Amino acid sequence: MQMIEPLPSRTKDRVVELPPEPGRVILELWMALSRRAWRSVVLLPADRRDSTQAAARALAEVGRRLRLARVEAVVAEELGYEQASALIRSLAAHGSTGGPADQLVVSIPSVVVEPLGVAVAQQADLVVLCLRMGWSALSDARQTVQLVGEDRLAGCLVLT
Repeated sequence: MQMIEPLPSRTKDRVVELPPEPGRVILELWMALSRRAWRSVVLLPADRRDSTQAAARALAEVGRRLRLARVEAVVAEELGYEQASALIRSLAAHGSTGGPADQLVVSIPSVVVEPLGVAVAQQADLVVLCLRMGWSALSDARQTVQLVGEDRLAGCLVLT
């Protein structure tokens, strides 16, 4: 007989996966974003302990399935000066001339932890703030909005 393992406690390095059925939430986000013209979107975790990697990959997959276009996910697990600079150049080039993909979905670490992400978010066409119900700290979400600028946010993705 197997015992059910308790959920892991909140840790600094925790990478949270999407809920068991993310399809509808991610599909709704794609539909909302598709009402606007964009070539790049940054998914930004509101909480310093969270990650948007799984959401970025899932959103790019929904885009690939629904469009006759190339949609690519770019995941930056860490964001030092070199990585931030490369992402900024890539977003700038992609926005002006296109790139190997028609649309880029970018996942970066929280700007509360890594302020270089603000420069990356400023280069993207759209920014989506990602919150996890019962997990994301309101103080981190507020600080993220202040750092990025409310005017840069296209909306929020709330996961349960």
